[in-house]
Amino acid sequence: MYVPPHLDEILAQFMATRVLVMTAVTFTSATNQNTSEIMCVFISQNGEGSGTPEASVSPKISNILEDVGCYLNSQGTENIYEPTKNVEVNVFEDIELRVIMNISEIISCFWLFKESKACKPSLDSENRYVTSLAFSQIKETEAGKYTLSVISKTGNYTVVVPVLIRTKPGKPYFRKRDKSDAIECISKSYPQPSMEWIFCKTPEKSCPDKMHEDTGEIGGIQKAQHELFQTYIWCCAVNDLGRECTSLFTIDLNERQAAPLPELLLKVGEPLLIRCRAVYRNYKFRIKLSFENKEIEQDRQFEGLEYQTDQSAIRIQYAFASAARRSDSGHYTCSSTVHLNQTALVTVLEKGFINITDSKEDFEIGEEEFCFEVNFTAYPPVKCMWLFSQKTFPCKQSYSMDGRSISSKFCNHQHQSGIYVFYAENDDTVVTKKFTLYVRRKPEVTMQLLFKQISCVADSYPASSWVWRNCPRLNLSNCTEEITEGIHNFLPERRSLGSWISSSTLDVKETATTFSIECCANNSVGSTCEKNFINLSVAGAVSSPPDNAAFYVSVGFFLLLIAFLFVFIFQKYKKQFRYESQLQMIQMIGPSDNEYIYIDFREFEYDLKWEFPRENLEFGQVLGSGAFGKVVNATAYGISNAGDSVQVAVKMLKEKPDASEKDALMSELKMMTHVGSHENIVNLLGACTVSGPIYLIFEYCCYGDLLNYLRSKREKFHWTLTDIFKQHNFSFYHNIHLDQNSRKGTHLKCGVTTTLCREDEFVITQSQKINVTSGSNGIVLYSEEDKIKHASRQMHEEEDFNVLTFEDLLCFSYQVAKGMEFLESKSCIHRDLAARNILVTHGKVVKICDFGLARDVVNDSNYIVRGNARLPVKWMAPESLFERTYTMKSDVWSYGILLWEIFSLGVNPYPGIQVDTNFYKLIQSGFKMDQPYYATKDVYRVMQSCWALDSRKRPSFSWLVSSLACQLAEAEGAVYQNMKKNVSTHNSSIKTKPRVRRDEESLLSPTVLQHEDSQVEK
Repeated sequence: MYVPPHLDEILAQFMATRVLVMTAVTFTSATNQNTSEIMCVFISQNGEGSGTPEASVSPKISNILEDVGCYLNSQGTENIYEPTKNVEVNVFEDIELRVIMNISEIISCFWLFKESKACKPSLDSENRYVTSLAFSQIKETEAGKYTLSVISKTGNYTVVVPVLIRTKPGKPYFRKRDKSDAIECISKSYPQPSMEWIFCKTPEKSCPDKMHEDTGEIGGIQKAQHELFQTYIWCCAVNDLGRECTSLFTIDLNERQAAPLPELLLKVGEPLLIRCRAVYRNYKFRIKLSFENKEIEQDRQFEGLEYQTDQSAIRIQYAFASAARRSDSGHYTCSSTVHLNQTALVTVLEKGFINITDSKEDFEIGEEEFCFEVNFTAYPPVKCMWLFSQKTFPCKQSYSMDGRSISSKFCNHQHQSGIYVFYAENDDTVVTKKFTLYVRRKPEVTMQLLFKQISCVADSYPASSWVWRNCPRLNLSNCTEEITEGIHNFLPERRSLGSWISSSTLDVKETATTFSIECCANNSVGSTCEKNFINLSVAGAVSSPPDNAAFYVSVGFFLLLIAFLFVFIFQKYKKQFRYESQLQMIQMIGPSDNEYIYIDFREFEYDLKWEFPRENLEFGQVLGSGAFGKVVNATAYGISNAGDSVQVAVKMLKEKPDASEKDALMSELKMMTHVGSHENIVNLLGACTVSGPIYLIFEYCCYGDLLNYLRSKREKFHWTLTDIFKQHNFSFYHNIHLDQNSRKGTHLKCGVTTTLCREDEFVITQSQKINVTSGSNGIVLYSEEDKIKHASRQMHEEEDFNVLTFEDLLCFSYQVAKGMEFLESKSCIHRDLAARNILVTHGKVVKICDFGLARDVVNDSNYIVRGNARLPVKWMAPESLFERTYTMKSDVWSYGILLWEIFSLGVNPYPGIQVDTNFYKLIQSGFKMDQPYYATKDVYRVMQSCWALDSRKRPSFSWLVSSLACQLAEAEGAVYQNMKKNVSTHNSSIKTKPRVRRDEESLLSPTVLQHEDSQVEK
């Protein structure tokens, strides 16, 4: 069973949307009249006939407005408003309670329901206060009275709104009536159900032996009571939305006991009621109900006797508990002086459950009838539904003969391919089960005449194969001559679930000008052919110029056709390159683990809490620009704290964006609000979407991208801090030496505190208040404040040095892995992970970004034309290159390339290798780049693990975080041991002159590096 990430967001796409607006229209001033006026309005957007499968497929949207009649009910100094009608909604709907108030300045405001929740009123265009309370898929447990309490400068206001949720009756249950030897049946729902007692073997409506009782409502609970001796006793609760029945749990000594043992399931706190029943011709027999072979306490049992007309007698005995306990679980035995004993099992659970039986999840069908089926066990009873293509469908449940197993079937798929979801919930848990349906269908073929080629395209499932035939010129019905030369069949591409696009082209021989042709697409369902008469002289593809005036006409026509084709191709090219965020959030996994279906954020609502006044932005220089837009440096006033100014990066579209680009940028904004923030991600700070162009406001990273940062530091690279201190004659060492205990085994800007390293096992622990790390003299404790001070001092010292060390390279790698681990936890795929997409800010902190719209992919040599797109092929995993699938594991491959960039100080990957056919063959054969100069063997092993051809064998980002954390801790330990040794040498021989290794001198030569990069660009 697969449970999609972020389930509440996925289900919100399927649920019908209903908006409930409680509107306080006008609070007139006290000078005009003595009382304020408030009007409560219930507005719903709903499909007519909702609740039926037909309505779910094609709902007719209508607006319904109903005044629920709020009135002022003053009590003391507080103005209390209540509606005269209840607000009624359906379960699983999205609703919103909104109040608009025309009052003086608000001091405090909060909603009350079970707990208090602060509200944040805003002003509308008419200077009225507006506050809302929203619900996503409202549950039965959320029914009740919602109270809005507002304190203003001139008075207090309270609005009380009862919300009733329409549901079918809850499963009835039995309990002993207080102070009476009678039992009562209880059910809770809205609308109020009527109660039926049925005395047949099954609770069918046609049962002739039944009693109907209408009872008054007591606290939302309906009750009906009886003194009962019948063999079968069912209690049914019925309202307009459904009918639910429960049988009284009975051990009948006159009935043959079925195997296995009958079982009664209860939850702790629910009433327990068991009936023992026996019939015998002589009333003098006795009956007894025992628990685990012990007598039941007298105050937990009662019995009854009824004589029948044939002189026989019925004896019953009940065992009951007003609130079941775990200790009530066990075997209950019913016995008499004249019958064989019978036993039943009672199980009292701490919490409910839903267990779905494993079953096939992928189905391929033709035109035959087919139904999905889910089998499960559950307690308490579940509410369920079927979901498909943002629509909901009713869920019908049927029980097995023993009542233990439940099944639900769904047949109303109308032969539509796609992903179907079964959703079930009870008071304690929620489960889903996903099914994928593929519907086989014949190919649909289209033929098109291209320049010197004829192309056929087929849409089908499964994918099609091709046959080309020649036809007699005047007889298209007799195409028999099969063509075998000049045919190019392309690999099928999946358009969506249940849809494969297959294409084939036929080269046109220049010797022929008119001919008839047929292409046939075949799959397991059938064959479809497309035939056409081709006249190339008219089409202008191939023709011989005659020696007369018609030649010039033909040339003019030919040139006009070329111009038309040029415009057509240009427009198609423009359409191909649309702005799309590189970062994508997964909704669910397709039929194979390597196929993901992404969330379409166009359907999501934008949370206005991210809105920032555009007048508070002061723009500076452009940081980057591309085909779709640009990123501009700006100062944001008050974006974090009132009165503060913060440097930010603002992402925006070009001056005249089209609608699709606006939708893409808004989708990216909604996605970033769902992703959340992390230290190693360029975080969203706010947005401007109202009254002007769309701006996305991000953190500003002062040192630019990591690729150029690494290249700029090539001449300032040192293997360790020791080399730096040597060059500065140890003038800075005393600052670091004082804190070496608190540094060993930790890297503050990388966020690693205590690291415990074992072979093939990595454990990272973090503490919020006190950090524990291993020092040279044992365990060292240092506070969070010390850590911050130390990190700040270290940041300024190392930035003053303006150098780069091996430890920094490890730290960059670790931070990027942490950022990707966070994205992976949010079901996000980056798809363009490279050093150019990592930004560097103060303290050598790196952050993953996606400023794709501001990248000039046309002129960037890293982006190669492949198919109909420009792709960063050197960073792409094989499955992305050859199958166009992007997965979390393909990001791991790209991360390995990024590591190579970091530990080569910004050299372009695969140096000296041109991107051509041989390059793709190398990747397919498992070729791996050599170890970069600045990488250790351990780092290179990590790179190689990222480049496994089988994506399943690549590590996760969590493993990469652990591995690099361990290497970072070991590197720092070596640094300080080496530093301690060198300080001793320095103190004993102050004249010792530090020198740089010969291989370092050659490595740091600008000439060498410039030559290397020039080779890459070639």
